[in-house]
Amino acid sequence: MIITLTTDFGPGEYVGAMKGVIYSNCPDVRIVDISHDIEKFNIYQAAAYVFSSCSHFPVGTVHVVVVDPGVGTKRRGVIIKTSAHYYVGPDNGVFSLVEDILKVFEIKAAPKSQTFHGRDVFAPIAAKLACGESPSEFGDEIAGITRVIGKSGIKDGAIVGEVIYVDAFGNIITNITEVGGLKYGSAVTVEIHGTEKNARFVESYGFANEGELVCLIGSSGFLEVAVSQGDAGKLLDVKSGEKVVIK
Repeated sequence: MIITLTTDFGPGEYVGAMKGVIYSNCPDVRIVDISHDIEKFNIYQAAAYVFSSCSHFPVGTVHVVVVDPGVGTKRRGVIIKTSAHYYVGPDNGVFSLVEDILKVFEIKAAPKSQTFHGRDVFAPIAAKLACGESPSEFGDEIAGITRVIGKSGIKDGAIVGEVIYVDAFGNIITNITEVGGLKYGSAVTVEIHGTEKNARFVESYGFANEGELVCLIGSSGFLEVAVSQGDAGKLLDVKSGEKVVIK
């Protein structure tokens, strides 16, 4: 039995409180920290971390995600059941890239606190799911989830997508997964919020010159805009959700 945790809580006491609740409800579970360094309130980055990490865990793993700027409001809490895993957290877009969804349940539990649903709602439910309880015990089935990350596409010969987040190396991770007939070594133009920069499409970082702006398909299958041994995020001053055009 494994439960993973992904939050924007940082190094404070909040993660410890969630773990205490989990162990109190399911003492034999193993807890794995995916990350607690999500940029504060960055739903897009949380969705990317879920996509790139969670699928590698064993069947039956329960993934708890708490990046929740709308905590205490009418936003829903959900349990998502896929063919392999459960996902538990706020229905605010953090599960935008989760596919193969079989069922979704809206959580009906009343929290003790209006500001810490991670401890009071999501942690105990995750523990009980890991110990074998059915998601139907915690809410009613609903039709779907909130998705804030759209699909990329080709328009007028250009590849059009959006920024998901900027990673720890300054690489701009986009939602673009298809690059048409673009070949390695091709010269391209990257346009973000009206700023155009010349770049090359390369196979990996090792094919770029130091300081060169490049585009490549990263390990999670998304197109990245990067500066070799530099910081593309700072160069282009990007934010999550901004439009990206590759020409």
